[in-house]
Amino acid sequence: MDLPRLRRIRQGAVMSQEELAERSGVARDTISKLETGRRGAYPSTIRKLAAGLEVRPQMLMGGVEYLDEPPEGEPSEQKPAETPERDRRIGF
Repeated sequence: MDLPRLRRIRQGAVMSQEELAERSGVARDTISKLETGRRGAYPSTIRKLAAGLEVRPQMLMGGVEYLDEPPEGEPSEQKPAETPERDRRIGF
């Protein structure tokens, strides 16, 4: 699994690899290898990087997340109370 957006999102956050390493707990060398495609990432690594960048893991992997609710921080439209958790879908 490569992370096609990692470098772009990191640079957009005006963050160096060293800063991301400190924030995420992922080694700078690992971040470099992930950005250049020389290494794949474990799901736990993707979660750590996403937390360090303050984005959802799907953003790093190039996927699109479809939710029945607005993203965090956006005003909520009236949502039916009977919408079960299983109605959430993640697409790649």
